[in-house]
Amino acid sequence: MIQPGSKNWIDKYFSLIEEEKIDVLKHADIQSDTLDAYLHNLFFKSGIIFGFPCEFIFFNDKISDNWTDEEKMSLLLFECLLLIYISEKKQCKKEELINSLLEFYQKYQDNSLFNITKIIFKETDGVKLENILKRRVHPKSTFGNRLWINYIENSLIYLDVIAFRSFLQHQREITESYSVFMKGTLYTIGVMSLIDKNIDAEEKSILNVFLNSIYLNETDKMEFNDRLKSQNLTVQDITIPKYAENLYRLYLIDMAILTIHSDISEISQDSSEEIIQLNELCAYLSIDLTQLRSAIIFIEKFIMENNHKIIFFHQSTSYERLVNNFSKRWIKILGRNKDKVVEELKESRELIALVNKSLQTELTDDEKEKVKSQFGDIVKSLPAFAIFMLPGGMILLPIILKIIPDLLPSAFRDNETPK
Repeated sequence: MIQPGSKNWIDKYFSLIEEEKIDVLKHADIQSDTLDAYLHNLFFKSGIIFGFPCEFIFFNDKISDNWTDEEKMSLLLFECLLLIYISEKKQCKKEELINSLLEFYQKYQDNSLFNITKIIFKETDGVKLENILKRRVHPKSTFGNRLWINYIENSLIYLDVIAFRSFLQHQREITESYSVFMKGTLYTIGVMSLIDKNIDAEEKSILNVFLNSIYLNETDKMEFNDRLKSQNLTVQDITIPKYAENLYRLYLIDMAILTIHSDISEISQDSSEEIIQLNELCAYLSIDLTQLRSAIIFIEKFIMENNHKIIFFHQSTSYERLVNNFSKRWIKILGRNKDKVVEELKESRELIALVNKSLQTELTDDEKEKVKSQFGDIVKSLPAFAIFMLPGGMILLPIILKIIPDLLPSAFRDNETPK
């Protein structure tokens, strides 16, 4: 079929397009006024924003079960770059795409921005691109079993995607804007790390990873470190590239939330210092607060879905805190619809029985699907839950099993098994 670790896999990918086994034009006709939000949702769902391959943009995920994470990331990066190309050009031409990507990366190679090994000239352009992608997704540092830090490092790969879009739109600005993309990300993490005036070990690790990974001259690095030590960093110090669109601004919001979550679910109350700082960042970046709430929920959802894969989140108490905070936010989202949902729940005897059973024992796969399906039927008509109908917005079972007893506590007291 196709194996990103083997030579000529990009040629094979395009042959699958020609055979109509991969449909790459399904995202070509998105309206320009919603394009950034649409692309961000696709990239979010794919996991590339986190440096973690969750699912591909076009390719069949099941075929990749035996691939390494690096192979998955190589294909995912390629597909994200391909999606950017298609969203700009409204077509898919193999040679033009490969040439554009080689020129894009060559500009950075000339400036030592990417430490790409010298490419043998006799190789085809497709293989040259494969070598570059492999180099880009190869981990540059290791932190033992602290995989979360490694994923944060790999999230820098997403800047390739953002910068490639800038390259296609404004080629003359590419070198300047890319360094500003990197610097803006670093300063965002620095500002969020200083919220409580105390940079913890995980936040220091994240900052060190970015400092070692990004292309900044020593003067800029020294200035950042000095300002960090003196706690002289504010949201207004975050520089935005001249042509930066919402795709980059949304990424900065994501990185700000991830930095806070390096200390495990510090986003709890609307009046917390973290939320106040995030609101200020949104105002500075001209990002709507609705998008902030969506980002918080989606990032927490990502952590909960993948906590079994990410050793950093294996601590049960941290996971429980995240679930509790998430369920509280759900109930708040319900708002005036809460009473309606409660009435619907009272009529759903099987759902109540299954949730009650889950408090005593593990549900079967069929029972879990029933819970998700029946609860989904109750809330899917509510505008407040539109966020969960976005790509990747499926309702999580742990949240359902937490939120229903919180909404309808009397039903579970009545059904409690005597000890």
